[in-house]
Amino acid sequence: MKTNRIAAFVMLLLAACFTADAQLNLKSLKEKAENALKSTVESATGTSTDSKSSSSSSSSNVVKSVVSSAVPAAKGKTFYVSATTGSARADGLSASSAMKDLQKAIDAAEENDVILVAEGNYLGNLDRGYIECGRFGNATQEKDRGKFISIYGGYSTDFSERDVIKHVTKLQPTDQKFIAPLFNFNARRPYGYTGPVGTVVIDGLVFDLGENNRYCVANVDLEITGTPNEGVLTGRFLEPDASPQCPTEGYLSGDQYGLHMDVEGNVRISNCIFVNCRDYGISALMGKGHIEVCNNIFIACRYAACQVKGNVKDADIPSVSFDFHHNTVLFTWTRTKGFEDMGQGFRFMNGIRTINCHNNIFGCNSNCAVERVFYESNAAMEKEKISNLYDNYYFANRRDLELASSGAATISVPAARIEEAEQIGPKYEGNVEMPEGNDAFIQAIDQSYLEGFMSLKIIQSQSYNPNSAANQVNRLFGLNQQGSEIVRPSMYCNKYPWEKAKDLFGKVKNYGAQMPK
Repeated sequence: MKTNRIAAFVMLLLAACFTADAQLNLKSLKEKAENALKSTVESATGTSTDSKSSSSSSSSNVVKSVVSSAVPAAKGKTFYVSATTGSARADGLSASSAMKDLQKAIDAAEENDVILVAEGNYLGNLDRGYIECGRFGNATQEKDRGKFISIYGGYSTDFSERDVIKHVTKLQPTDQKFIAPLFNFNARRPYGYTGPVGTVVIDGLVFDLGENNRYCVANVDLEITGTPNEGVLTGRFLEPDASPQCPTEGYLSGDQYGLHMDVEGNVRISNCIFVNCRDYGISALMGKGHIEVCNNIFIACRYAACQVKGNVKDADIPSVSFDFHHNTVLFTWTRTKGFEDMGQGFRFMNGIRTINCHNNIFGCNSNCAVERVFYESNAAMEKEKISNLYDNYYFANRRDLELASSGAATISVPAARIEEAEQIGPKYEGNVEMPEGNDAFIQAIDQSYLEGFMSLKIIQSQSYNPNSAANQVNRLFGLNQQGSEIVRPSMYCNKYPWEKAKDLFGKVKNYGAQMPK
């Protein structure tokens, strides 16, 4: 390093890394966002691809969910849970004797039981900050393997009505200092079991770590805080080793999942919101069976919004499948503020034979909308892997599709050229940039957050001080001189207002999360 060397440079906007088509659409989106801020028209409850009808607020335009929120009759018992009207000593077996604690209901439930959860915030036993079904980590004992149960949120406190948007069931810790996933859910049969598989449903819950994460306090006049503009709730998210010279808020920076699962059988995660999750919205290990992730909102999650790996031996992989459809995936952030890695909306992981990813909306993901992972050491399994990617909308992603490559640089593929990616198929049609006429969707995104992302820049500087105490000592012992590097993004994983995430349901007909019935 040269003496007194000071180097500084400003990286291009992330938008400059987008495809040409995406850049054009990004400009259009920004204009729509600005117009929406000035508009006096109330937000529409639905939209169509006809621009003339996109601003209509008629209830007839509400898009119905592709997944019914109706709860099927329980094969076992039904438990009732209400944080506000329940009792700590109730048995939970009727609406009039509802339990207060969701964790207590999970502990009491047995195979095939159903748990109905009323609006409120659920923090686990004695507000420890997390919920669990089975043990996080390797499930070696029967009690650690969890159980096949179904959980449905979104009920009124008297259980007379279910509406997951009106009656919000939250897992939203505040000052709890926990080291487990926000919700860890296991459902595995004993090893060597050959009988029928079970069913797991997680439906109608909000997973929000925004009140627990550690951020810089918002200050648009102080660059180090990473506050892009007025209206963004916080400054940038702080990584575990960060010690910025500015005020901070919140509590934890460690890697914690929103929903972590180790499951098999028939599994469905639907009508949920995953927001401000600092280590994946959903991260799951899937055994033999089928998992469906549908009609969810993923927004401002870090690492990746959703990844599901197969957790079986190679011989069992043909019996594992995964459908990821009708989800809205926005603002997925990279692992660090330097934007080096991660930041995928959805990942085609290994260990699953057939994955279908369709009818989703992927927008403003800081690395890529979709990543197709490669079998690096098993050519036979790579050949048999089926990765279907079709009928999805994309906008303002740094990359639309990223193809992992063994021993080589990854390949970036824009939506319009996904059909040329041999790793995708046999279904690959219908991947397009979001078309005009979806103003209601753009307007439903928090405008300050969207504006901040679309003007994102990274300032990186390097400096060297030969007279620093460290360098004086290093010279004495003949060691290398040391410099410092500062990376300052204008925005990084800032808190998104969880209430506004609800507004994204049902804004684009047949794409993204639809309006729950």
